[in-house]
Amino acid sequence: MPRRILFLLTILLFFVSAQAQDKDANPLYLAFKPQYGFIIPHSPAIKDISDTNPYGFDLEAGWNLIQKKDWQRCNCYSRAGFLFNHTNYNNPEVLGASNNLSAFVEPYLNHRGFIMTSVRMGAGLSYLTKVYDEQTNPGNKFFSSPISFMVHVDFNAVKYLTDHWFLHAYFKYNHISNGGSAKPNKGMNFPTYGLGAGYSFEKIHFADRKKIRKDTAEPVRFIARLFGTVKQANENDDFRERKLSMGILLKGQKQVSSINAFNAGIEGVSDWAYKQKMEDQSLDTDHRQISFLAGHSFVFGKFDFSQYWGTYLYAPAYTEKNFFQRYSLSYKFYNNFSFGVTLKAHAHVAENFNLLLGYTFGEH
Repeated sequence: MPRRILFLLTILLFFVSAQAQDKDANPLYLAFKPQYGFIIPHSPAIKDISDTNPYGFDLEAGWNLIQKKDWQRCNCYSRAGFLFNHTNYNNPEVLGASNNLSAFVEPYLNHRGFIMTSVRMGAGLSYLTKVYDEQTNPGNKFFSSPISFMVHVDFNAVKYLTDHWFLHAYFKYNHISNGGSAKPNKGMNFPTYGLGAGYSFEKIHFADRKKIRKDTAEPVRFIARLFGTVKQANENDDFRERKLSMGILLKGQKQVSSINAFNAGIEGVSDWAYKQKMEDQSLDTDHRQISFLAGHSFVFGKFDFSQYWGTYLYAPAYTEKNFFQRYSLSYKFYNNFSFGVTLKAHAHVAENFNLLLGYTFGEH
């Protein structure tokens, strides 16, 4: 599964880079960004090892998307690309370090004035040098598999010093977990911040363009999203059987501006890993779930970043949990089809990380 995600991210990056086909090329840039941060102790199980300050850097390559068709996606200019991140968790014996590769999309909130600001959504893979082991590393309840998933949301401020060189100040909210494929899986939430520098290989010219008014009177769009992952069925370290967990989200989406939309729908999930766990304990608790979700989407052309609040309508597996969050990042790659990733969490604790495939009905 990690290889499949990396393959999809690679296709996405090459597609983005291939957009520079008209007379105004999308300028390539490189950036180096040191960073420093802290770990959020979201569970008592990891509180004792959360008192440390991660540090590291980003090596970033991206494109400023300045063509007319880029503007028409969201009445804004944007950047997209990929980055390699190295983070040292400042606890070499227990937490070690991670090497992370992610793809991102980053619309500018403003592209004029003294400083340009933007928000970034990214997702990718993480390789961890230290993971949980019952004998040799029992204290690391954050990570239990070397290959995990990473999602991050960044808030950026960019100041061009010359036509090519720029400074880049930023704040990032990072999350790493294995998506429930192995336990323990508390996952790590660690904000970082820093100041870096970058170089654009061409001078960037943001043409003056008129905003295109979005027809907010258009009808509600109906979308189906199928998602799934594999999860560890048994918590015994000597018997890590994996089982499939799959679900479907049926929702309506109403566009209210050029980049904002609201969503509401019903989600159903069948978790065969939980079913196996119940059978091992000679219990007959149902492994299926039905939930109601409502939320918001940032829609930037073919990219959709959605945040949902969910409540369980039927979920015997979660007698002590009534609500959850779901975050999704998807890209429309062919006609009405989209692919991406989605993360489910209870407060700060990640439940699972899934691949998703979506279809929008009635869209041309």
